[in-house]
This record gives sequence, structure tokens and C-alpha cells, in this order.
Amino acid sequence: MTTTARTVFIGGLQWLDYVHAGPRKAMSIVAEQKRRYLDPERPAWSAYGPLLAAFRRALNSPDRKSELEKVIEQVSGKGDWRAAAYRDASEGFLSLIPKRATGIHVTDATWSEGNLRIVFRHLLGVCLHDRADTRWLVLPYCKGEALNQDSADIVLQMMESFAELVLPGSRPIVLDTRHATRYKLRANANRDNIDACVRGLALAYERQWFLTA
Repeated sequence: MTTTARTVFIGGLQWLDYVHAGPRKAMSIVAEQKRRYLDPERPAWSAYGPLLAAFRRALNSPDRKSELEKVIEQVSGKGDWRAAAYRDASEGFLSLIPKRATGIHVTDATWSEGNLRIVFRHLLGVCLHDRADTRWLVLPYCKGEALNQDSADIVLQMMESFAELVLPGSRPIVLDTRHATRYKLRANANRDNIDACVRGLALAYERQWFLTA
């Protein structure tokens, strides 16, 4: 996350952390994200980066489980929390992705409002190979705290705005891998209300970013 000419850049998964934190924790989330990503002595690093990369590889692997086991093994000797977390997330991922599905290359996508730019870097394109030629544009979430539909809806609404550009004909999906839960934006969801909420949250984040030390 960086700032240039008062423009704020944040990752899509960091944004989801903010959305899911709720109003009471929001300011502390922004302050921590700003410290973490702007401190020149503390380069940006994603604790789940290796696992997210393994998800992408696993989609087109003849043995998904083996592909994920490799990254779990890599962190197992570190003596921290990652081995158990990676394993839980991997098991959830395997249960949520249909066996016949394969991966489709997709690019990063950026959503913007005011001076805020939210960059979705870990999207997965998934083809289900069913009669309807169903395609998913997936954002995998791996944190320990379970998501809920309200938090997922905020991100799903944003993903709907660029899904056709990133993966034509796809439906946005958020996967809570640690809790084996798949979230979709319901057909009868009030998208105008959700969009207003999304944009309000974006403006709040931007304001909080510049207010925090």
C-alpha cells in the first residue's frame, strides 16, 4: 500500500479485512495497514502469499492436494501458526472447488473511488466444465475469523463491476477457505444500496488513512 499525490493503494484482501472489522475496529485496522505498508524498514509481505499462489497452481494440477501439501510442508518447519492455518485453508479450498473445475488465467483488477484504489491481486479464474459453461471469478479469503454475508456482499458488489472485463461471463465468488464457505451475491440483493455502502466505506477509509498518524 502506498500513497502518491494523495492517492491511496490497498490490496483487495486488506480491504476485506477493513470491511469485516466493523466500525469500532476500523480506525485501528487503517492505522496498522498504513504503518505496515509505508514503513521503509518493513517491506510489504503477505503471510498468505505462498498459499494463495499454491491455490492458483492447484487448479490445474492433476493432484491438487499434493500441490497444496508442498506449500504446507514449506512452512511446517517455521515453528509458527502458518502450518495449521495453511492446512485448514487448503482443506476448505479443496472442498469448495468442484473436482472437474480448472483454472483460467486472469489479471489483477483495480476498483477506485475518490483517491482510493483497491487492487485485487489474488483473483482466481475457475471454469466448472458443466453444461452451462459456468465460470467463477474467485477471491479466496484465508483469515481465521469467519466471514459473513454482509462483509462478502461489499466485495462481491465491487467484483461485479469488473468481472466482465477480467473473465467474461463469470460470476464473482468469495471463498472463506478456513470455514469452507462459498459466498455469492444473491440475485435479489439490492445492488444500489450495496453500491452506496461500498462507496461510503471507501470514502471513510480514505479519510481515516489521512487522519491517522
